[in-house]
Amino acid sequence: MATSVPKKADRFPLFKHPRGYWCKTVLGKHRYFGRVSEDPDGKNALKRWLFEKDYLLAGLEPPSGDEEAITILYLCNKYIASKESELNAGEIGKPTFEGWKRLCQMVMATIPKSLPLDKVIPDHFEKLLHAIKTRYRSPNSRGQHLMGVRSLFNYAFDMGFISRPPTYCPGFNKPPAKVYRKHRAEAGDRSLTRVQVWKLLDAADVNMRVAILLGLQAGFSNIECALLPRSAIQDGWLVWPRAKTGIERKIPLWKETQAAIKKAIAAGPVDGERVIYRKNGKPFRTCQNIMYAFEVVAAKAGVECKFYDLRRTLQTVAENHIDNFDLPAIQAIMGHCVRRDDMSSNYRQNMKDERLIAVTDAVRKWLGTKPKGGAK
Repeated sequence: MATSVPKKADRFPLFKHPRGYWCKTVLGKHRYFGRVSEDPDGKNALKRWLFEKDYLLAGLEPPSGDEEAITILYLCNKYIASKESELNAGEIGKPTFEGWKRLCQMVMATIPKSLPLDKVIPDHFEKLLHAIKTRYRSPNSRGQHLMGVRSLFNYAFDMGFISRPPTYCPGFNKPPAKVYRKHRAEAGDRSLTRVQVWKLLDAADVNMRVAILLGLQAGFSNIECALLPRSAIQDGWLVWPRAKTGIERKIPLWKETQAAIKKAIAAGPVDGERVIYRKNGKPFRTCQNIMYAFEVVAAKAGVECKFYDLRRTLQTVAENHIDNFDLPAIQAIMGHCVRRDDMSSNYRQNMKDERLIAVTDAVRKWLGTKPKGGAK
C-alpha cells in the first residue's frame, strides 16, 4: 500500500494525494491541481484552485480559459474603485457608494467570481434576476438593482473589458409603471398617526429617539441618521446636505429634538464625531444598522411601519396642515432634487428662515402633546 505524502498546514486548502497530486475533495469528488513533484510548494496548484473554486463548489466544470482573463471579480473591483473616486471627489454620497458595494457583492455571490466576462450568458442574469426578486419585494428596489447591474456591465463595455454589451435574460428591466402604481395602491396610506409616533418615541432609547424625531421633522433617511455629524447642529438648526442628493438643507429643530440630540451626544463617545452611536459605543455603519434597530423599536411599540414612513408622514402632514401652503419650503426641508425644467427652483437663491420654520411648526402642532397615560 502506498504511503500518504504529508499534508500541508491546515490553512492550506489542498492536500497531497498518495498518487503524487495536489488534491481537493469537492462535493464528494477528488479534484486534482497538478503534480507535487512539479510544484512542490503548491503555489501554482493554489492559483488554479482559486480560479476554479467557484465553479466546482457550484457543481460546474470550470472553463478552459486562462487565469489572466478579465473576470467578474476584476470588473467589480474596478467598478468599486471608480465609485470610490467619485465618492472622494464629492460626486456621490457615502450611502450611494455603499449601495454600489452591496450590489457588486450580490453579483459576485450569484455569478462565479472567477467567470470571465465573455463567458457570462443569459442564464447567469436569470439567476441574478431571481436573487433580486427574492431579496427585494418593492418594485422600486428591484428596478434600482436591475438598472444597477446594467450600469455595471455598461461600464465593462465602456472600459473595453468586453467587445459588445451582454445579452440579458427576458425580464431583466425596470418594472413597468403599472407595477409601481399597483404596489402603491396595495400598500395604502403609509403615513403614521400622531398616536403611533408617540408610541415609537416611548419605546425608543436615547439614540433611536433622535433618529425618529429627525425622520419626522427633517425627513431623514436611516443612513442620514447614522452619519449625521455633530458639527451639523448649529444654534438650534441642522445644516447638512441630504446624503442621497447632495441638496443643501437648513432645518429648524424642535426643542424636543435639540434636547434629544444633547442627551445622545452626552451618552456617546467623548471624542465622537457623530450624533448617535450604537449601545456598545460603536457607530452605525450602514442603513441596515438603523433599520434593524428601528424594527426592534417598532415591534416593542406595536406599530407596523418602516423607518421611511416617518418621511412620508412629514410630507403628508406638512402639505395638509401648514397654514399657507408652501411646497418649495417643504421640498427644502425634505431635500428634494427638483426637476431641471423647474425654472423657479433654478433661479431661487435662498429662502427665508420663517418659511422653513412654518413647515416644522405645522408638523409639531399636528403631533401635539403626549397622550395622558402614555400613547395607547
